[in-house]
Amino acid sequence: MQWFLYGISLVWIAVGSWIILYTSVHRNAMKSMTRGADRKIIALLPAVIGVLLLISASVSHHAWFLRVIGILAVIKGGIIFLNPKNLYDDLTKWYLESVSDQTYRFFGIIAIILGTVILSWIL
Repeated sequence: MQWFLYGISLVWIAVGSWIILYTSVHRNAMKSMTRGADRKIIALLPAVIGVLLLISASVSHHAWFLRVIGILAVIKGGIIFLNPKNLYDDLTKWYLESVSDQTYRFFGIIAIILGTVILSWIL
């Protein structure tokens, strides 16, 4: 499962860079992706990535960190799927309409750091 860790770390680095460089394009892309999609289908993505992180954690030098991220991703998928008190709708509205460009760039920096950390811990 080392290939998955390489892939997810490179995807996080690429997406983080894209968010930093093209903030308004990212916001518009996220709006178009979330408006037409079913919430229950969207919930599968973090849940599957979380399970794959849990499975591939043993390959890393710091497996506990990947297990924590994997558990958080599975929980995120469950929250999106169950949508208690319209939490998903409120967070999506906040992320797409209220967040400033600096906050988007901060999330991009976090994604780049997370991808780099995972990539360095595989090697």
